[in-house]
Amino acid sequence: MALAFARGFADAIGGSPIIVTGAGGWLGQAALEMFAGILPPGQIQAFGSTARMQTLHNGTAIPVRPLTALPEYAQGGAIIFHFAFLTREHAGKMPLATYIEANRAISGTVEAVIRRHGARGVFVPSSGAAATADWAHNPYGALKQEDEQRFAGLGIPAVNMRVFNLAGPFINKLNSYALACIIQDLLAARPVTLHAAHPVWRGYAHVADVLNIALGLILAGESPPVFDSWGEPVELSALANRAARLLGQPPDIQRPAWEHGAAEHYLGDAAAYHAHAARLRLELSSLDQQILDTAAYLGKCLAI
Repeated sequence: MALAFARGFADAIGGSPIIVTGAGGWLGQAALEMFAGILPPGQIQAFGSTARMQTLHNGTAIPVRPLTALPEYAQGGAIIFHFAFLTREHAGKMPLATYIEANRAISGTVEAVIRRHGARGVFVPSSGAAATADWAHNPYGALKQEDEQRFAGLGIPAVNMRVFNLAGPFINKLNSYALACIIQDLLAARPVTLHAAHPVWRGYAHVADVLNIALGLILAGESPPVFDSWGEPVELSALANRAARLLGQPPDIQRPAWEHGAAEHYLGDAAAYHAHAARLRLELSSLDQQILDTAAYLGKCLAI
């Protein structure tokens, strides 16, 4: 599957400026590539943790400004893809109050720009962890639920999606995500090592599908209730076997013997995700395609 926006989206965007925050993350990098594929670079404004030039796969260089420069932005009618956020792993590396303050400052910066200049719409994704809010044990989820209410209340189209499992180009945290670990083992022609001694179920959404649904809803002027991403449910051993078949590798999987314990399910709700895709006439990627696209990115871009 091409990492591209659906046909017709460029015309619908017209001259609206594009703002991408969190430009160095998985969704941020994919969004920049996709917007640069249909719009002139000067129409795209990227913000990240530090100032730098970000070179896209087509050779286009996009300047990334620090998020602290966002208040200087003075154009109205922007389409904002807001990915900047200190994720769950940061919560354990700093005092809780610092973590909360930092994320509220990020969100407040984006909100202030929208209130000052208006916007055509905003996409604010979270991980599936936002489904639960617990200040002591899951401050990420509590803050993301705050953001869902914050951006839904600004009077512009707002798309709040909880992304449970993502696949496709620009996958990061290569030693943390199961799909990345499985594919790296297969590309290196070594046994696939799985550590969970209980069933683990995942359902993957292609990064391009997530971004297409978000942009399509904004262009349609919609502010749907918070909804989940969705993908075909698959247990990790089955995922490893499937990836091995697709990549032409022997299904050599090493995993501990099953222990007593409940299965782990990290899956969203299919209904809204499929309904939005159908209404926007978007064909969602199969799990096989997601595996192949992720492997192609890892193999080519990371020289595995």
